[in-house]
Amino acid sequence: MRLFLGVCALLALPFAFWSGVASAAAADEPSATSLIFNHKHLANVEQGSEVEYKFNRSVSDAKLLGEPFSDEINIKIVATKPTGEKDVELQIYTGERARELQKIPDLTINPIFIVYLQQAVSSFSNLSGGKHSYLKRVFSMALKDKATVEPIKLEYKGKPIDAYRISVTPYVDDENASKMEGWEKAKFVIVISEQVPGEVVDMHSTYNNPLVGDLKLQERITLPGVEGLE
Repeated sequence: MRLFLGVCALLALPFAFWSGVASAAAADEPSATSLIFNHKHLANVEQGSEVEYKFNRSVSDAKLLGEPFSDEINIKIVATKPTGEKDVELQIYTGERARELQKIPDLTINPIFIVYLQQAVSSFSNLSGGKHSYLKRVFSMALKDKATVEPIKLEYKGKPIDAYRISVTPYVDDENASKMEGWEKAKFVIVISEQVPGEVVDMHSTYNNPLVGDLKLQERITLPGVEGLE
C-alpha cells in the first residue's frame, strides 16, 4: 500500500473530460450526470457574490494517511455574461495551504464539482496505488451507469429544502478491484439542491481498508448552514 503522506495537489481542472460523461443522461428524470453536469448551478448566484465551502479531512492513522485538517474553498462570481455564463475566481484553501487563485471564464456548472472529483480520484490513486487516468475513467463511467439518486429532505439556514443524494462505489466491482489493496469499497456521496447558492450541499468521500488495521480516511466539502446530513 502506498503511504498517503500529506494532501495530494489538485490537478488542472479538466471540465471537458468530466462533463463529457453527461451525454448519456436521461432528459426526463434526474440522474447523477444530469444533476452534476447539465444543471446551471451558478444561475442562482449573483455577480459579486461568493459561495464558501468548508473542507474537512479526517484520518484514523496520521502516520500512514497524513495529517487531518480543516480549511475553506471559496468561489466568487466576478462577471455574468448576457447569455448566463459566469466568470469565477476559485480559491482552494487558505494561508500556507492556499493553491494559486484560478480565474475560470464562461461557467454554468459549479466548479466545486471538479475540485471534488479530482480530489476523490487523486486520493484513491494514492491509497490504492492505481493509475490516475484509469481510476478517473472508471469513476466517470460509474457516475453514468452505477450511481444511485434519491430525494431527501434537509434544512438550510433553518428552512426546509428538497435535495438529491447521489451515491456511488465505482471500484467495488471493477475487474481490477483485487489489485486495489483493500480500498476498492470506497464510497462517494454528493448532495445537490436547487434551493442553495450554487446548488452544491455536500460532497463526502469515505475510504475504508479492513485489510490494513481498519484504516479510514474521510474527505468532505460542505456548504455551511445545512442540517440533516448523514
